[in-house]
Amino acid sequence: MNYPFANRTAEDERLVAQGRLFDPLTRRLLRQAGLAPGMRVLDLGSGAGNVARVAADLVGPDGAVVGIERDPAAVELAQRRTDAANVEFRVGDAQTLDGIEDGFDAVVGRLILMYLPDPVAALRQAAARVRPGGLLCMHEPDLQYLWAGTQTPLWGQIRTWFLETLEKAGIEQRMGPALFTTFRAAGLPGPHLLMEAFAKGGPDAPAWGWANVVATAVPLMEKLGVATRTEVDPATLADRLLAETLSSESCVIGPPMTGAWTALPAA
Repeated sequence: MNYPFANRTAEDERLVAQGRLFDPLTRRLLRQAGLAPGMRVLDLGSGAGNVARVAADLVGPDGAVVGIERDPAAVELAQRRTDAANVEFRVGDAQTLDGIEDGFDAVVGRLILMYLPDPVAALRQAAARVRPGGLLCMHEPDLQYLWAGTQTPLWGQIRTWFLETLEKAGIEQRMGPALFTTFRAAGLPGPHLLMEAFAKGGPDAPAWGWANVVATAVPLMEKLGVATRTEVDPATLADRLLAETLSSESCVIGPPMTGAWTALPAA
């Protein structure tokens, strides 16, 4: 899923980089949830196709993955970056899934429900595309968690700006912790849960990950009166964040990612 306020080039770069940090977590989640060779999988809000490629690897050549994304440019990027024969990308709306067939063995999604106007209705639509006994698995963050081991001035400021922007834009900041309740509100069995985050200190600490995310939000920050491009200075943000991390002998912490999965009732 792409941010609604990012320019296309910046968003492509962010999605590609994001995969390096989140794909290992998503792979572990999908394996634990039960994704297996031969399954046919629907990926919601595919963006650059990271999750679809992870799923395709897990289901193998006898399985298949259909990724849907509302932005045609993102679909084109995903197709360009994917050479697996068992992956197909389509333009589609993850909220309504209009035109998407049923009978999938699993529906998966990462960082998608947080952007949707009605996550409960979206889960109902997703469940309607899964065969009886099939799997529904979502992976969502808690963005209110601390982003660094030590809350230095710059880390604190960009976190405040970013969360204020999400709040004003109506984007759910704590979709991960809300997954259990959301599944139940959609009439689904109570899901199993797995929470995991990445963290790293030293010169390889991924401050660039948070810098990329914040940089893509700058146009909306300016539109909503939260902060200006000059104040954020996205061109130097990653270096400044890393410098503060190193000077405080701290670490960079990724958002805790909650995975929720459940099997639909068998026929």
